[in-house]
Amino acid sequence: MSRLTLCITIAAFATSTAHAAYPERPIRVIVPFAPGGTADLIARIMGEAMSRTLNQQIVVDNRGGAGGALGTQLAARATPDGHTLLLHNVGLAVSETLQPDRGYVALKSLAPVSLAGSTPSVLVVNSSGPYRSVTDWVAAARRQPGKIAFGSAGSGSSTHLSMAYLQSVAKISLLHVPYKGGGPAVQALMGGEVSCVLSPVPTVSGHIKAGRLRPLAVSSAKRSPALPDLPTIAEAGVPGYAFEAWYGLLTTAGTAKPIVQQLNAAARKALETPDAVKKLQNAGLDPAPTSPEAFDRLLRDEIDKWRKVVTEAGITAQ
Repeated sequence: MSRLTLCITIAAFATSTAHAAYPERPIRVIVPFAPGGTADLIARIMGEAMSRTLNQQIVVDNRGGAGGALGTQLAARATPDGHTLLLHNVGLAVSETLQPDRGYVALKSLAPVSLAGSTPSVLVVNSSGPYRSVTDWVAAARRQPGKIAFGSAGSGSSTHLSMAYLQSVAKISLLHVPYKGGGPAVQALMGGEVSCVLSPVPTVSGHIKAGRLRPLAVSSAKRSPALPDLPTIAEAGVPGYAFEAWYGLLTTAGTAKPIVQQLNAAARKALETPDAVKKLQNAGLDPAPTSPEAFDRLLRDEIDKWRKVVTEAGITAQ
């Protein structure tokens, strides 16, 4: 055997061994939002199931701020060895246009692993507040332009964008109050700091069932199985409006393909595990695992789609 052949053989063996040893230590899943939101819930349910497949602990690390940009930067700049993951949502695609100084480029800095699924949002108000229908709410907003405050998970987040889009379609103007995550925004609503939130179903379903929040309508084109008696926003008085948020798992760009494939297999198994599926569906998420390539195509399409929406609607990060 020549020296060159021997060197190539040793290098190939070392690479194979390194991949086979993965994961070597606990895996961190960065959720770029505060605890209590939908991304946090999905990360914890998926992480619990994936840890059993990967035989390694998965730790959720909430790093909220800047509409998800701070936590996403950490994932983008991490060592590309598969030990740092990111659970993000449609806001990742939106930020490419809405936050030009975010410090990363999604398609270059991150490697898609698998789509987790999608969920509609629900327009909720305080249960003791005056609004009992979308019609009431829209009428009040038109009487008081810029006065009714809504909370979001931060500037550029899906909760911000979905409400900005709703304002555009309904031809109303609201006051935006950003928080460090969907959970804090909902807490602010219950505390009377803001009047409404357009939040993913998993974040608010428990509060709705407990009577702490009053749901007015869901954002999807069709009614949600999680809230079958609730009309869509389009049905309730804002025709033409529809929005659903997707969630997905990514890792740092440059991570070896065998590791990405191993993570994908673990994610797909988690999203097909009956217990995890039941928990996610009960919370309002429709699990939809994909290949890394399919998630990459979705992300590219979504970046193009939201670039047009943000530009044409004049949506800003404020």
